[in-house]
Amino acid sequence: MIFSCPGPMIAHTDLSSPQYSPRQPLSKGLWNNIFRHYRVISTQNKNHQGFTLIELLVVIIILGVLSAIALPQTLQIIGRGREAEARSLMGVMNRAQQAFVAEKGTFAQSAVELEVPTGNEKYYLVFVDSGNDLTVGGLQGAKGKNNHTNVTRDYAAAVGYDPIDRTFSTVICRSIDQTNNYTITGLTSSDPTLGTGTVAAVTGGTRAQCVHPLGVETVEELR
Repeated sequence: MIFSCPGPMIAHTDLSSPQYSPRQPLSKGLWNNIFRHYRVISTQNKNHQGFTLIELLVVIIILGVLSAIALPQTLQIIGRGREAEARSLMGVMNRAQQAFVAEKGTFAQSAVELEVPTGNEKYYLVFVDSGNDLTVGGLQGAKGKNNHTNVTRDYAAAVGYDPIDRTFSTVICRSIDQTNNYTITGLTSSDPTLGTGTVAAVTGGTRAQCVHPLGVETVEELR
C-alpha cells in the first residue's frame, strides 16, 4: 500500500550525477560566496564580543597612571589661579600705601585705612602690619586660609621710602617653604575686620626687600 502526503513538491538533486561529481573542484564564484558568508558571520560574532578581564585591568591601570601624572599638574594650575588673587591684592596695597604717604605723611596701619576690602577673600586673609610708620615702611601680607588644601602659598609685600631721594621702593615676596605648607612664619592676622596683623619675611625702611633666609622668594620688585 502506498500512502501519499500532500504538500509542496521538493526537488531533489542527484549528487551522483556527473554535474556534481565529488571530484569536481568548486567554481571560483562558489568559493567567493563561501568566503563572503564566512566574513559576515565572523563580523557578527566579533560585534557581540565583550572585554576580557585582562583587557579591563589594562584599561584601569592606564587610567590610573594617567591620573597620577595629570592630577598634581591640574591642582597646581588651580592653585596658581587662586594665588593670583593674593598677588594682585599685594600690588594694590603697595600702591595704596604710596598714595597714603603722599596724603597723610606716614604709612597706613590697617587695611581699613587703605580702604582695601578685607574678609571677603575666599582663600586668603589680607592685612596690614599695625606697626607701620616711615621708619619701618609699609608692610602687608596675604595669609593663606588653608594652603595645603587649596594648593596656595603665603605672600608678603612692603613699601620703602627714602626721605633723602624722596623715592619709593616696593617688593612682593612669596613663600617657598614646602615643608611648612608654604606658610610664612610670623605672618599673622590679628584683626580680620580692621585688616591688621604682623608681617614677617619682608622689610620696608628706605629700601623694601624680601628676607630670603626666612623662606621666601622675590616675585616682584620695583625701585
